[in-house]
Amino acid sequence: AAALLVVMILQSAPARADQSQLPPPIAVVTNLLALSEAQTGALMAMIQSRDAAIRPIAEALQAKQAALGKLLETPGADAASVGQLLIEIHNGQQQASALAQAAAAKFDEVLTPGQRERLQSIRQAEQLAPAIPAFKAVGLL
Repeated sequence: AAALLVVMILQSAPARADQSQLPPPIAVVTNLLALSEAQTGALMAMIQSRDAAIRPIAEALQAKQAALGKLLETPGADAASVGQLLIEIHNGQQQASALAQAAAAKFDEVLTPGQRERLQSIRQAEQLAPAIPAFKAVGLL
């Protein structure tokens, strides 16, 4: 999977002139997936709308985590209050994750079949990435 990514990067290396103004992560995605200008615009719009939707959830999560931390430092903390905060934090994390997944799925709709296939390969490589150090440690990579 890593070798596939290296080959894809090398094949996509020549950046388009208009990409010089893009933030590095967006430029990499644009190059690896060979996105058109319209697709790059759709990616940037997806990121902005996703972040705007998640921002209030993230802010609420921070406040709840701070409240949980304070509550846990209190001698004789009310277990029901601790449990309620944990449930609310978990629900907020689930909500943010669902929004992020929905945004990514919506962006997938603007990709060509070949671009979707490349993106799926990258997603599969991401799942394998944590195992790479173990393979290196035992000398298999």
